[in-house]
Amino acid sequence: MAGLTLHSLHIGGVNMDDAERKAMRDQIVWLTQELEKARRANQDKTLLLSRMLSPEDLGHAVSNEVRQLIYTIFINEQDAERESWSKK
Repeated sequence: MAGLTLHSLHIGGVNMDDAERKAMRDQIVWLTQELEKARRANQDKTLLLSRMLSPEDLGHAVSNEVRQLIYTIFINEQDAERESWSKK
């Protein structure tokens, strides 16, 4: 590893200069921020749906039809998550 510098590193067999490395870093930062936004939105949605199911919270005002839709959303999300695990 002697003599190995950041400039001599390459990804996927392709040499990268500083501009390309910066562009890739900027893209990674942007993607990370977008993922965090999506994660927060998903948490907010899950919290709201959970509150709508709870009789002590918003659930007293929610019809059985809406409860069934919420359960369906939760089940579909769990199925999609399990399916994504099996693809890895």
